[in-house]
Amino acid sequence: MPTRYVADRLIVRVGEDLENDVVMGAIRERAAAHGLELEETAFAEAAWRGDGSGPFGPRPGVAFRVAATEEGASRTDVWDLLDEVADSVGDEDRRRVSLDHVLTGHTKWQGHGRPIGREPAVFLGPAPRRTRSDGDSPLTTADGTARPVVAVLDSGIGAHPWFDEPTAVVLRGANLDGEPIGTAAEDEPLYDSEVRGRRRDDAAYLDTYAGHGTFIAGVVHQVSPDAAIMPVRIFGGDGRVREWDIAHTLEKLLEFHRRGVAGVDGCWPVDVVVLSGGFYAERPEDDEDYDGVLRGRLRDLRRAGVLVVVSAGNDGSTRPIFPAAWAPRVRRTPNGAVQVGSGEVSAHYTPLLPVTGQNPDGTLSDFSNDGPWVVAVRPGSNVLSAMPTTFDGAEVPLQSGDGLRRTVDPDNFASGFGLWSGTSFAAPVLAGELAAALLREREEAQVAPTDFDGRVSAAWRAVVEVGDLYAEPPVTD
Repeated sequence: MPTRYVADRLIVRVGEDLENDVVMGAIRERAAAHGLELEETAFAEAAWRGDGSGPFGPRPGVAFRVAATEEGASRTDVWDLLDEVADSVGDEDRRRVSLDHVLTGHTKWQGHGRPIGREPAVFLGPAPRRTRSDGDSPLTTADGTARPVVAVLDSGIGAHPWFDEPTAVVLRGANLDGEPIGTAAEDEPLYDSEVRGRRRDDAAYLDTYAGHGTFIAGVVHQVSPDAAIMPVRIFGGDGRVREWDIAHTLEKLLEFHRRGVAGVDGCWPVDVVVLSGGFYAERPEDDEDYDGVLRGRLRDLRRAGVLVVVSAGNDGSTRPIFPAAWAPRVRRTPNGAVQVGSGEVSAHYTPLLPVTGQNPDGTLSDFSNDGPWVVAVRPGSNVLSAMPTTFDGAEVPLQSGDGLRRTVDPDNFASGFGLWSGTSFAAPVLAGELAAALLREREEAQVAPTDFDGRVSAAWRAVVEVGDLYAEPPVTD
């Protein structure tokens, strides 16, 4: 369970006083002592947050990129620099500086870099069918009820009959001020991990995470056909994203959501976020009190009424993995989770909901992480879902001697479906359940909340309705 991080960057969570921050001063001092130069980048752009003093708090951080000077200083890994800075400041300040972790999508692996279970399959049943007719917009039903929007923060969503026009299930092309919300690099369409499936030449195998976002969207659609699905691309074909970059994505998604609640054209409210990935803190001793820049962005989304569902990881471990481990410690019971420690359960923001995976017989999957920070268990082994119909990699099936029979082509997904395993695919099951509960409530109330407090309360009611999460919402302070 290695900690993956960006070798030349540290992140500091700061308040408004950027110039006099003790941790930033310590970084500058130690870098100068090693003959290193620093490039500093503030977190939030003015176009998104103004002066940073809005209802969701101040700017959360500054990034320091480290490079050797022209004189050729000896190379210093930022982990070493982090240790030196930590030794020179107090415990509280130590928790404000961290590596720029690399969040990795949660899929179970086998040898040679190939994911377990990603193999073509056939779906013999009917396509998921919406029970509410479409209205004038993909965001509403015929009677004007706002469809719940599930944002899939992943690798994008490829071509598939379930998602192609005229169904309007997928809300493609969402942007903020003309820019994509997801901060993943935009590849040429030919090399997109959800279009072609591989970034190299035609002789290459499919990328390790090719189809990941489409598969997750397919799970959400099976569980809640009446939900709208919003792709937010954070992963490329390797399934990795830097913590700093995903924090930027969440910042933009929050602003998009806020404008949507306010009725700004081209934006819409987001109800549920699915994030299937995570990272480990740099030291096991940091597992209980690690606090990173990503945590604040997720909290801001939750304070704005967005439910956040995250996967628990696939290392078969009880070690806390983030962001899932920022959830409060609970004991799972048939009647819901019972909180057993301090944590972020409040009536003022929605709960963070980590999910682990189970086998078809209901037992915990052998690869699934679990611990008191996991709230829910959902199917995660041999899940059947959508795959881009455009995928056909370089792997070749075996043929019989007479050429009349052959094995399944392992990376041809022209059927549009596949089997895959991982807690990545347990999280969207819960996301779909929450979306369905939100829609039922809106139909009864005949209106969706148009304020953040109302959206938080509605989200908590959906959590309770699902039945095995929390038995009741917390009491308002």
